Amino acid sequence: MGIERIEPGTIEWDAFYANHIVRYQFAEKYIAGKNMTRLLDAACGVGYGANYLSAVLAAGTVVAVDRSAHALQIANKKFSSKNLEFLEDDCHTLAAAAQKGPYGCVVSFETLEHLPKPEAFLKACYQNLLDKGLIIISTPNKMVSSPDSLEWEFHEKEYTAAEFYELLASSGFSNIKLFGQQLNLKGKIKNEIRSDLNRILSNPFVRAGAWIQQKLRGTQPRPVLKETTDDFEVVFFENPAAADSLGKKGPFVLIAVAEK
Repeated sequence: MGIERIEPGTIEWDAFYANHIVRYQFAEKYIAGKNMTRLLDAACGVGYGANYLSAVLAAGTVVAVDRSAHALQIANKKFSSKNLEFLEDDCHTLAAAAQKGPYGCVVSFETLEHLPKPEAFLKACYQNLLDKGLIIISTPNKMVSSPDSLEWEFHEKEYTAAEFYELLASSGFSNIKLFGQQLNLKGKIKNEIRSDLNRILSNPFVRAGAWIQQKLRGTQPRPVLKETTDDFEVVFFENPAAADSLGKKGPFVLIAVAEK
């Protein structure tokens, strides 16, 4: 179940791009105007987020790493910029990234849950940061995405807010601030309408008609009532317990900002 990354030109890209880029927009608030000279995007995928941050850090350099040569090929083709460098690297060591550091900030979204050794990754992030450097990192909220059992094919482990916070603290990070990404009221209304429309479209006669139209027009299927960035909000939590107490009604993604 699930996908490992989104790529341009796919239905997953149309469906989930807004969901993902919101986290880079959140990171922008901590990066813009800080005179930061070097930033690392660890597990950058196809590079759209690193490209976004390279525009924010116009006077600095963004180094973006991923273990997938395929993803980096797309990144270099679709999302290159003059102050952005893509490198193949293993997040457990960040050895290639270390040759370009140290960094004022490490950004890594939806990475921890994929790693057999998350502690090694966080240690590598810590070592690659300047003193007082920031890590801005996200992971799915286990209480929402897999409350009973792990359901995502490419995930090694998912975390509650308490587990996420403790993992960062035990890796040496301090001044940890915890946030959550969730649908706002507009997004919730759209999601309800989308669910109703998808139920209608699941009718075999409707599906057959849509398939015929797509073939006649030569078009690819597109998501129903796709999400936009203004469907989401990022909220602050005073402590991990405040997030975990919401259970399945909590944010679907946990975001932390912490300091070396």
